[in-house]
Amino acid sequence: MRILFSSTWGFGHVFPMVPLARALTGAGHEVLWATSSDAGDLVASAGLDVLPAGLAGDELADLLCRLGALASDVAPVQRAAFMYPRLFGEGATPPMVADLLPLARDWRPDLLVHEQGELAAPLVGALLGVPVVAHSFGGAVPAELIADAGERLAPLWAQHGLTIPPHAGCFTSAYLDICPPEVQSVPLGHLARVQPLRPVPYTGEESGALPGCLEDGGRPLVYLTLGTVQNHSPVLRAAVQALADLPIRILVTVGPDGDVDALGSQPPHVTVERWVPQTQALPHCAVVVSHAGSGTFLGTLAQGLPQLCLPQAADQFRNAQGGLRSGAALALNPPDATASAIAEAVRRLLDEESFRSAAGRVAEAIREMPSPAQVVAVLEQIAGSDARDAALRP
Repeated sequence: MRILFSSTWGFGHVFPMVPLARALTGAGHEVLWATSSDAGDLVASAGLDVLPAGLAGDELADLLCRLGALASDVAPVQRAAFMYPRLFGEGATPPMVADLLPLARDWRPDLLVHEQGELAAPLVGALLGVPVVAHSFGGAVPAELIADAGERLAPLWAQHGLTIPPHAGCFTSAYLDICPPEVQSVPLGHLARVQPLRPVPYTGEESGALPGCLEDGGRPLVYLTLGTVQNHSPVLRAAVQALADLPIRILVTVGPDGDVDALGSQPPHVTVERWVPQTQALPHCAVVVSHAGSGTFLGTLAQGLPQLCLPQAADQFRNAQGGLRSGAALALNPPDATASAIAEAVRRLLDEESFRSAAGRVAEAIREMPSPAQVVAVLEQIAGSDARDAALRP
């Protein structure tokens, strides 16, 4: 079987799909990944074949800058509704279709797997008669955001002689859901087929020496990160200030493009790094403080760790809501995320056993979800059923 993966450029959109792609290659299937050239190295370093497609470089930077300026007056909690249809819909989809369609025609896949920010694959699949499966990058995207994107993409589908189906053409075969129900904040009743898929933490290939703070120092280790997009938010400095006064060890990561010196001189119990693989850091932690990006949010839960969510944009507010509902997290929205509030929240997460117990229950639910290797058989069935149906059509 030949499976064509497609994704947008972000770490948080690429990394969640890697375990399934590797499971497919491990089962003997051919996998090709089409993504922005800005993300090509991320895919290639995972040992997967990749070709460039869609926005990249200055063109992508210009779109992000323009939309970022327009969104500056939008309340943070509303920015996902503003950005998703404009960025992933009308902005990114047309150039992705222009590259993905000829690539797919040439490679002739049996199945397309796209992440929920990449909306060209549904059109390409409809044009080529190939089944299309949507892969979540965290919690589900609200139906109204996808509908908005679909309205903006209707003229593009019409250019190819097609009427766009509901949900921007997504979910026609299946939706692979990596978010456990305990923290899912979006109803899934509008989806015909939901296939749970265990979120296997992947944050890039491990390399280099690990910081010494991961060794047991007799005090709990708190990990602080704002990911790779929100890592320049002023709340990072407030959080470091808050945590530095607690009797803990602290690991701060500022992102690959961050400046470790920008936070100033820190006491010995505070370690600041650009990048540490979360798969190696999290097992040493007692509490995680983050922006609640899906990769960090689900990776923390998979380890059974309580967390403080400091959402800034995108799906982070929905993740924080899910964490609160499960009892495994606390959350502080802007502008409530002051140094004193952050310090108090972390004290509670360290001292109150209920948070760790709740996180452990979610971790157990994650372990019970079907693994990527088990979901390979589901994809084989989807591709096989479609091929049989095509053979029976007159």
